[in-house]
Amino acid sequence: MATMNSRSRPPAVGRALALGLLMLAAAAPLPAQPAKGESRGWWPQDYTVTRDEAGGKLVLSTAYYTFEQDLKKGGVVESIRLTHGRSTNLLVTPMRASVNLLLKNAQENTDEAEVVRRVSGTFSDYYDAAPVVAYQHAGGLVVVSVTSALRNEKGEDSGIRTRTTYTYHWGYVKIHKEFTAPAGGVQVRKLSVLSAILDPSLSDYGHRPGAAEEMGADFNTWQCGQIREWGKIRPGAQLDLPFQTRYIPRHLILANPGVEGIEWFTADDLSQWDFQMTGQPGTSYCNLSASTEPLGISLSIDPFSVSTRYELPKGGWVLFKGTLAFDYYLGVPILEGHAQQPWLDKGFQANGGKWVSEEEIKKNAADGITTMRVHNDGDANGDGLYWRDGSYPPYPPAELKKMNQVIDTCHKYGIKVVPYFSNHELNQSTPEFKAHGEEWGRKVDDQGNLRPNFFYGALMCLKSGWSDYFKLSVDRVLTNHAFDGVYYDWNLAMYCNNPLHAGQPTNGVSGATGVGALALSPTGHWDIDEFLSMVEWTRQRVGPEGMLLLHNTLVPMFATENFANAVVGMEFTYGQLSVSMPKPEDLPLEWNLAGARSRAVIGYGTIAERAPRRLYRDYALTALLTSVAPWPATDEYIEFHKLLKPLGNLEQYKFEDGRNTAVKLDGTGLTAVYSQAGEAYVLLGNPGPAAVKVRCVISPANLPYPLPALTRAELITRQGLTQPLNAGALTAAGELVDIPADDVVMLHLQ
Repeated sequence: MATMNSRSRPPAVGRALALGLLMLAAAAPLPAQPAKGESRGWWPQDYTVTRDEAGGKLVLSTAYYTFEQDLKKGGVVESIRLTHGRSTNLLVTPMRASVNLLLKNAQENTDEAEVVRRVSGTFSDYYDAAPVVAYQHAGGLVVVSVTSALRNEKGEDSGIRTRTTYTYHWGYVKIHKEFTAPAGGVQVRKLSVLSAILDPSLSDYGHRPGAAEEMGADFNTWQCGQIREWGKIRPGAQLDLPFQTRYIPRHLILANPGVEGIEWFTADDLSQWDFQMTGQPGTSYCNLSASTEPLGISLSIDPFSVSTRYELPKGGWVLFKGTLAFDYYLGVPILEGHAQQPWLDKGFQANGGKWVSEEEIKKNAADGITTMRVHNDGDANGDGLYWRDGSYPPYPPAELKKMNQVIDTCHKYGIKVVPYFSNHELNQSTPEFKAHGEEWGRKVDDQGNLRPNFFYGALMCLKSGWSDYFKLSVDRVLTNHAFDGVYYDWNLAMYCNNPLHAGQPTNGVSGATGVGALALSPTGHWDIDEFLSMVEWTRQRVGPEGMLLLHNTLVPMFATENFANAVVGMEFTYGQLSVSMPKPEDLPLEWNLAGARSRAVIGYGTIAERAPRRLYRDYALTALLTSVAPWPATDEYIEFHKLLKPLGNLEQYKFEDGRNTAVKLDGTGLTAVYSQAGEAYVLLGNPGPAAVKVRCVISPANLPYPLPALTRAELITRQGLTQPLNAGALTAAGELVDIPADDVVMLHLQ
């Protein structure tokens, strides 16, 4: 989120001018898409769709990932493959919907054993051998519609029909699923919109809770937006606790850290999950647990589920009549299959009129800094000279001229420059806040109060006119200044209870009727649909070569990060380090997520104030060995990063962290590998207070680009000194290597 070194007081733009600029922004042509094969993973590309009737498959593919739907088993998603991932399929079993019913002729007044006997088993779309499946291309998207019957394994029909619409976006799928009951209704013990077993390698997870879990006295600005629980589930290898909750999470993300992953999250209308089935939250169920047969991670999302007859009246069931509708998303990381260039970034501000000098900019370029941002969103210096959120122009004329000169100077030295934007904050001093604050504002309590932040601005909800005004704010800045893109803060969907937004659904079902007495909450929602749309718009606005930098605070999300050049995370609520760095396998999932984008990790607030200085070196060293960078770039990391200079463009290589099988150390130390055809560079790190001597063994065949034999090897120190090594010994008994305290050396292998 916003840092205390960040935001300026200019004359505000008039209302008429604002509306005019908005119209111009909407009419302005977007950058043309580059030729096929020239774009990067953050630039949306078309899907290729293949329908194989004989094999019963509908295949939707891009250069980066492939989804398969089974035409002979309910049209369900049965395979998700990432072109540059490790797993052949992220799904061990297909993603299916299901219900558990009571037999229609059952007696209501029986003992508990009889209630259990009356459960007729699972009816699922997976058992429909003849679903109706159609697809169409729509404006760069692909829309797949499926109609299927819920049947059991014997083919018996429950009478329930499902209609599912899959809208395939770039890197994510929006799914609208409707369940329609037969005439007279059915008695339901469980309704599941999705269940599957995922690949066992996706062992690390994060969970953003449902709003009802957070409705306490301390329900504040931050809650209901961030990951509140991180965990590990390692099936067959550990005794990890399952994750289970009676409230549907807003977001679940699972990953093989630094490698690949998958995520599930709800759409805007939260009442679908909390009120639609029973009229009250707490009667749903989400499970994430180890499966041993087959081996994997079991996931289920059940808007209604009971385990005993005592949880609800009538023996633990509800009467399902009419139609129920649910909207949710699946997201995957867009992996490019190569190592990432470390993102070295620094900020600057007006600073009382003493802007960053050309000498500093020149030094930053020499140190490898690639971007600098105008991060001046609060009055940290107490001079009143800061860029108030939502205002324009950002500074008085003299300071605006200086800002433009800084941009030109950065370009002179090859550094790209971006302005800071908070996509959820609007400063209270702006005319727009005075005119629309109550209308656009995010409200989270029953009294309808805004959540002010007098240092930066009040929180706005993107499910309002704020979304259009924010796009206007971005467009006019990029139009009037030579920035290379944007830097966004507050990159998360947020819970909102403003009733002025409730009548503006984007999912098309907010007026649906459920089975409970309180079928719909009148106002509760979040703004995920609009947030995704805003990120997609921004990528189009800056173009395929422009910069989109996302500041994610405890909210890593594949669906949004796919559009970014780089991402920063690891801010707030983690514990502080005061003794040593965690081992790489103990770092939070957010540290390097799935390795899909250049990533930076925040050090301030993570390292305790009185921690020894060497801990800053170990933080930078750990970052180097896990292919991330500290944010902002630190002197310690800049020093370490120079060791990589002989490699040239790191995107020529594949990267593997300490879990690689090509390097073994007999002794204390961390490893990492950069590999390309014909050569590899191996980093050996020592995050300890004393120098160590380790025996290093290399298995050339296990490198990401295997070497048929190792013919030449040398040691390179951080100071640039080289020392030949015995290639034969390295692949046999190993060579002894000295690593200084809190330092790193590198092996060059050919």
